[in-house]
Amino acid sequence: MDRRKPGTEMHILSDANGLPLVVGISAANVHDSEGLKPMVAGLQTQHDPYRGRCFKPQRLHADKAYDVPHLRR
Repeated sequence: MDRRKPGTEMHILSDANGLPLVVGISAANVHDSEGLKPMVAGLQTQHDPYRGRCFKPQRLHADKAYDVPHLRR
């Protein structure tokens, strides 16, 4: 992380097939873990036509930049 780096960085939350569900943009000098909470909070429930109900994904896989103790909860 370079605090003086200008620009932006994108955070993308996708499903297991790679389909983007939520896209977030933050400043380049902000730690990656700060972009995760708003994206998970903004993730809307999905309707499952086969089961006839709505659900939210239960698991999240991320790289090491998002591995912070308060985010694991």
